[in-house]
Amino acid sequence: MQKSDTPEMFSTIAGRYDVLNHLLSLNIDRVWRRRLVESCSLPRRGRVMDACTGTGDVAIAFARHTEAAEVIALDRSREMLDVGREKAAREKLDGKIRFIEGDVLDLPFESGRFDAMSIAFGLRNLADYAAGLSEMTRVLVPGGCLVILEFAPPSRKLYRKGYAFYLQCVIPRVGRLVSGSKDAYGYLASSVGDFLPSERVLDLMREARLRNVSAKQSTGGIVTLYRGEK
Repeated sequence: MQKSDTPEMFSTIAGRYDVLNHLLSLNIDRVWRRRLVESCSLPRRGRVMDACTGTGDVAIAFARHTEAAEVIALDRSREMLDVGREKAAREKLDGKIRFIEGDVLDLPFESGRFDAMSIAFGLRNLADYAAGLSEMTRVLVPGGCLVILEFAPPSRKLYRKGYAFYLQCVIPRVGRLVSGSKDAYGYLASSVGDFLPSERVLDLMREARLRNVSAKQSTGGIVTLYRGEK
């Protein structure tokens, strides 16, 4: 599957996406997203955009846990955004979040607009990592932060074989059973295994002119939280 096809792929699983996220992560994904929001240190009345927002969990967390003046949730999949709008409305947060269909590689905003940018489990789906990081940095104000949450193979040898089995066998089978999609969770599992090592991600962040870059692993090293400032 080509990365250019991922919006269509995610559209086919939009209705079951949240259920599978919570199931396959044993509900730890909620903790990961909350830590992402906290790491942004968003100023009061600040502006934030969550790129590759999917069904809007991170954007909803920003609206719920910060005093942001503007929260933008951007994704290429209209169906995923529709699910996000419904969730925000149920939680009475729809007036605080603007859901926008758009491409991270060509953001529809002027330079220096946002105090913070986030992307959770979406960087590895971009066709061009460097271009995506550069574009997200462009729309930040000077001193603004970009925070990235992404999967990675565990650094500890003890966990690698078990994690590889989980990626290659458990995720595709459970994903197919629950979502009805034959290909989607096979692609998601392979995209995790093929993603860049953390040092390369940090190098790309520096090349995008971000400073004070850092990477913090959690949950046995399967998730990394990256942070950098413009």
